[in-house]
Amino acid sequence: MIGFAEIVRSLYGSWRLARGDPGGLDWFDLSAGGIWRSFWAPVLVLPGVLVLQALDGTFAPDLGRPLAAQIIAFIIGCTLFPLLVARISEEIGRGPLFCRYLVAYNWTALIQLAALLPAALLAWAAPGPATSLLNLVVTLALLFYQTYVARVALAVTRVTALLLVVLDVMLGTLIQGLADQIGG
Repeated sequence: MIGFAEIVRSLYGSWRLARGDPGGLDWFDLSAGGIWRSFWAPVLVLPGVLVLQALDGTFAPDLGRPLAAQIIAFIIGCTLFPLLVARISEEIGRGPLFCRYLVAYNWTALIQLAALLPAALLAWAAPGPATSLLNLVVTLALLFYQTYVARVALAVTRVTALLLVVLDVMLGTLIQGLADQIGG
């Protein structure tokens, strides 16, 4: 189980990274236990992700099958990308930094959800060009954030970090597409 203090420290570290402060990495528990406990972050994010999917109409006709497909897809996404990055990290000589990246990747998902969910709720409640633009701006900002986290946590170039984010987006899109087909 994870303690409240560790959640707060990890969120603070994520917030500092969002502000462009690489010292945010110092707030994460990088022990073996801390690495495993960082997977509580996706558990905490899951309800918000399901709300986002509900706003998109994923569960409109039925709940059971689409919900099961989305949860399975979420679990696959939370494991497949880190497994690929573990291998890539080894190949590019950054293997020793992978755990630092993994913990930061997991915890920063909470900050990303905290930015994306209000924008999505606003776009759902008041659809229009302004809220669509807001969603686009938030999404782009989060892609920059993910790139920054990859760059500082793995100590790689901006291009390498961006390629990791592109890989993450591509895998997420593929997995989401499959989940939509299975669940729909």
